[in-house]
Amino acid sequence: MEPFEKGTWIVNSAKHITRLRTNTPELSFFEATEQAGKAGLLLARLVSRSQEVIPAAKVKIFAREAGVTAGEVSSCLHQLKTAGKVDLSLDGIKPKDVEVYCFSGKDAIQTVAELFTNADSTEAENASLISLERTFHAPAYSGEVIESITQAGFSSQVAAQTLQLQETLNLIKVQKDGSQALFFNEYAFADNPLKIAAALKGLSPDEKQTVEDIQELLQHSPGLSFDALHKFPKHIVSMMEGVGLLDVMPVHSPYGKALFVTLPQHKGISIGASPLSSDVFHKVKLMLSCLRYGEVKSGSQRGKIHTTEKLMNIVNKLNRLEWMGPCTAIGQDYQLLEGDGVIETKPASSGMCYMKLRQPEIGKLVHQIIEFNVVVGDWDDNNLKILGSQPTGYDTPESRRTELLATTTPAVESARNKLLQSLRTGSKLK
Repeated sequence: MEPFEKGTWIVNSAKHITRLRTNTPELSFFEATEQAGKAGLLLARLVSRSQEVIPAAKVKIFAREAGVTAGEVSSCLHQLKTAGKVDLSLDGIKPKDVEVYCFSGKDAIQTVAELFTNADSTEAENASLISLERTFHAPAYSGEVIESITQAGFSSQVAAQTLQLQETLNLIKVQKDGSQALFFNEYAFADNPLKIAAALKGLSPDEKQTVEDIQELLQHSPGLSFDALHKFPKHIVSMMEGVGLLDVMPVHSPYGKALFVTLPQHKGISIGASPLSSDVFHKVKLMLSCLRYGEVKSGSQRGKIHTTEKLMNIVNKLNRLEWMGPCTAIGQDYQLLEGDGVIETKPASSGMCYMKLRQPEIGKLVHQIIEFNVVVGDWDDNNLKILGSQPTGYDTPESRRTELLATTTPAVESARNKLLQSLRTGSKLK
């Protein structure tokens, strides 16, 4: 498991188990997870763009917000000092000022993995990471999860004990399917774990491998063009979309229509119910798909995005709340984003438009997906809670699984154009 993914699982596990009663006996199996995770949660708040000295009073505030008690602050800081991410000055035995040498969120997450590796971790908490990863990508029956754990070098006894501990501590969700126990990640598959399990159960070994190959391809290429899946059997791709193992996002433009694909896992690793509302994640996928449209569909004369570096530059500029453009594509390919209030546009000459981001939180999450292949979010969930309070009602791509797209008629096109004109000019809709 890569350090970034490992560190993220450890942090999320620590956040979850610290909400439990401290005298819960099963927590004794997850002490290294709790220690490394809490140190990481504190480090996430100390991260700075450049070397910085943070006074003790401010460190205490950060620690409290991270769920680190006053008695745990010294231990966390000494762990981080050993990892080379901070230095301390002491007032007696108490930390005074803290000098920070961690300059990115990615570095902070990877530091958590390092702290955990160097700790006296139990077999159960190491096996737990394997189980969490296995059930994050697809729901799995107990025998399948145990097989994944034993293939990683653990005994069957440790594997069985780990599943019992995870179920007791609610690190993993369990649903009965007849006499079998189905394990799944509630964050990724809260709605239809049994439906997914039933679909996968009916596949041959080769077909199951195809599902894994598609997931592997999409995991490293968020917002991939649907055309890239044509090399795989059509019935496998349709099954995966139908049960929710992948999401297909249509982008409509007068220049043409294109489909783009993401995974449910792109919204990021978490344990428990989703803190990121469906409405927000759909907007993130839509913005990513519109940008990908500029890569694979648009022509140079319209404002084609030629490289991933250029795409990231565009996202960075939008996140700085600067105007982008002008180009023809903005006024045609981003209409859904404009209608959802994610961006605003203003007309330029010759049918071209400028655009600017109206909802910076969406741009931030898109940046994370492009950089990390997942949404990372703020570890204290403050940003995600704010996002989750936005109004719901945006249902693409789920609606694609159950509804036919309406045929565009001249009347519909005229109505859409009037709506956009009203949005862009502020004039009354007529």
